[in-house]
Amino acid sequence: MIADRVQGEFIRAAKRVLRPWRRRTRPYALLLLYHRIARDANDPWRLCVTPENFRAHLEVLRRHCELVPLGEVPARLGAPRPARRPPVAITFDDGYVDNLRNALPVLREFAAPATVFLATHWIGQDRGFWWDRLAKAVLASPRLPAAIDVGARTSAFRWRRAPAGVPERRQRARLHRDLWRHLQALPGGEREELLTRLEGIFCVASEADPDARPMRPDEVRELHASGLVNIGAHARTHRPLPSLDEAEQAAEICGSREDVRVLTGVVPDAFAYPHGEVAPASPRLVERAGFALACSTVEELAWPGRDPFLLPRVTAYDWDAPRFERWLRAVWLG
Repeated sequence: MIADRVQGEFIRAAKRVLRPWRRRTRPYALLLLYHRIARDANDPWRLCVTPENFRAHLEVLRRHCELVPLGEVPARLGAPRPARRPPVAITFDDGYVDNLRNALPVLREFAAPATVFLATHWIGQDRGFWWDRLAKAVLASPRLPAAIDVGARTSAFRWRRAPAGVPERRQRARLHRDLWRHLQALPGGEREELLTRLEGIFCVASEADPDARPMRPDEVRELHASGLVNIGAHARTHRPLPSLDEAEQAAEICGSREDVRVLTGVVPDAFAYPHGEVAPASPRLVERAGFALACSTVEELAWPGRDPFLLPRVTAYDWDAPRFERWLRAVWLG
C-alpha cells in the first residue's frame, strides 16, 4: 500500500512537471464543468458559483483563451500545433433553472458558447433533484432525530445519534454523506420512497426551492433557442452507470438522447456521465447510441489521441477573479 501511494504521488508529480512542456509542444483543450450559477447557503457539494464570479471567470477566460463550442474540441486536438490562445469549452451538468436565468445572460454578454447536459428524467419535476432535497432535510432542518431506521423494497438504512459531546454539525455532515451514498444507486422508485420518509422524519416539506429546481420543458427550449447553448444528455435518472448492467446503461443513455430530441427537436451529439463515473462498457454504449463525444469528470486537460468518449473536465468553483486566474494559469494554462 505504501509503495502504491508513493508511486501514485510520483506519477502525479511527473505530470505536473511535464504538463507545461506538453502545452508548448502539443495542442490541448480545457473543458470546464459548472453546475449552478446561483447563491445557496445550503451547498454541501459546492455546486454554486455566484453570477458575479461566473462573469469574472468569463472575463479571465476571454483574456487568456478562446471560448469554443464543446463539439469543436476533437477537431482542435487534431491541429498540427498548439493554438496561441488555448481552446476552452464551458459545460453545465444536470439542468438547473439558473442555467437559463443566471448563466445565459452572462454567456450572451461574452458571446460564449456552452453545453448544458440534462438529466432528462428530472426535467419538469418541481420537487427538485433528490440530492438537493436530501441536503435540505439533513443539513438545513431544525430537527435532528435520535435515530433513523428506514427501508425501501431492497434496502435499509439505520443510524443512531452520537453521544453528547460530538458536535451536531459534524453528525449531520456524516449522516448526509452516508445517506447520499445509500440513495445514489437506488432505483428511482425506491429512492423516492426512502427520501419521502426521510423528509417526514426531519419534518421538512418536499417542495423544492423555486430557484434550485430543474428546468421545465419550455425553459429547456428557451435555452436551446438562444443559439449559444447546445443541449446534451446526462442519462435519464442520474444513476451512476457502473451500478447498472449493460441493458440498464443502454436504456439510460439512449433514453436521454431521445428525451433531448423530443425537448429540442435536435438529436444531441454530446453525453456526460452521471457523477463522472464510467463502467468499462459505457463509452462504447454511448458511441453505439449515436453520440459524437462524451465527458467524464477526470481532472485533466484534453490531449490529442484522447478517446472522444472519455474527455476529461475540470470543475470550476466559486472563486473571485484573482483566485480563478491564479488557478487557471498555474495549473492548467501556464
